[in-house]
Amino acid sequence: MDEALDAIEREMDRLRTEIRSAAEASDAERVAELRSQLRAAQAGWDALLLGPAAPLPAPAAPRSMKSAREQVLETLKLIGAPAAQKTIRSVQAAFFGTTLPAVRLASLRRDEERSFRSRSTPRIHVCPALGADTLRPIRSVLVASDWPLAQRLVASGSGQVNFLTMAVNLAEAAERTAGRAPGEADVIQQLLLDVARSIPGLGGGQPVSAARIQAVAQHELDRLLPADQDARDQAALRAARFEAAELLFGVPEPENI
Repeated sequence: MDEALDAIEREMDRLRTEIRSAAEASDAERVAELRSQLRAAQAGWDALLLGPAAPLPAPAAPRSMKSAREQVLETLKLIGAPAAQKTIRSVQAAFFGTTLPAVRLASLRRDEERSFRSRSTPRIHVCPALGADTLRPIRSVLVASDWPLAQRLVASGSGQVNFLTMAVNLAEAAERTAGRAPGEADVIQQLLLDVARSIPGLGGGQPVSAARIQAVAQHELDRLLPADQDARDQAALRAARFEAAELLFGVPEPENI
């Protein structure tokens, strides 16, 4: 038991050090996350010290050591298209095995815009997708700032194109990670089955494998992509007159007079 207590104490010391570093860097999101981990470690230490009579803390869902921004960016890279926050959370959990709480996404876009306007060192930001006609931000749909503008725009036909792009990329990623542990593979397979329900041509009672999802989604994507890509490209050309911040975070809604 002494070894277990020592291990928890070392972990608590490490967390306190990281909290100080995050606080000095004014990273409030990281501070909050680390404090949560410290409270969980403290609860585990108390339970171990006080013995079986002490209530053990409920097992927490795995949390990534990466910031919300980093997790969203890695998931968007996998998806390869603008995606809703709910979709990003589902894909993150399935492919990366960690939980990205919705509360951490609630203020992310606002924090990213503030960071963009205040930082002198460039970095990749999480941004909202923008309406192709208005360049206004689309609620809860996120993109990466290093994507070409046309890829960050959403035209009238972009919804299905973005969904099919995601389906192709997730199916391809699932094939590359076929050697995962059974539990992990089951979570990914369930996500793919959920995606497959919205893809025309995947009925007929045939097995829905990752390879079949990729093939059918790619066939449909090839049919729809040219018109949508042209619409987005034209909108990107029209948007050249806007400022850099507007091209990333959108044009504000007009104030009511």
